[in-house]
Amino acid sequence: MFDGIAGRYDLMNLVMTWGQEPRFVRRTVQRAELPDAPVVLDLATGTGDIALEVLRQHYGSTITGADFAPEMMEVGKRRPGGEQVDWVEADAMDLPFADGTFDAVTHGYLLRNVADIPTTLAEQFRVLKPGGRMVALETSPAPDNLIKPFSTAYIKYVVPQISKLITRDPEAYEYLSATSRGFKTPAQIQDLLEEAGFEDVGHETHLFGTLAIHWATKPR
Repeated sequence: MFDGIAGRYDLMNLVMTWGQEPRFVRRTVQRAELPDAPVVLDLATGTGDIALEVLRQHYGSTITGADFAPEMMEVGKRRPGGEQVDWVEADAMDLPFADGTFDAVTHGYLLRNVADIPTTLAEQFRVLKPGGRMVALETSPAPDNLIKPFSTAYIKYVVPQISKLITRDPEAYEYLSATSRGFKTPAQIQDLLEEAGFEDVGHETHLFGTLAIHWATKPR
């Protein structure tokens, strides 16, 4: 499914977030609080938005972009700076990296697409160095407020129609819409991070609570 929408994935993200996606990506990288010349793993890297932003913000970064959709990464390889990323086809629940390898693990829209979130977080905890940071950009179910009927209708009905025009694959975005509406709340993700052993866990929300940036630290 992701391979099938690879060519228009970035445009769809831009449209779905009303042009805000680049700002959220920048904020995600800022929340990683990276050291000088960091070694970073970007999971669910897709076309490399977060990975390339790491390179823009931190000169001398060593960045690995990992994903299970090779066509998405092929698009990323052709982007400016794509040659500086080490692209790896990998399963987020069984990472092919040694313990304590990375200063940070970043990812965008990963957790709603894995079969087992605790296993996924355990793998990230394993490959992080002590003191390393995990930062994730994720969708969130619309919170119970006055905006909820409108934001739910937008995700459920409008996004698939937009995708029909842009990607010609509305089924893919019907899936993404459904997983967004049925995904865990930011508080539930925070609980899962703490259960995985992380500390200094927190999050911030955007787009009327339908998008969240999560962060956590592996104890030293």
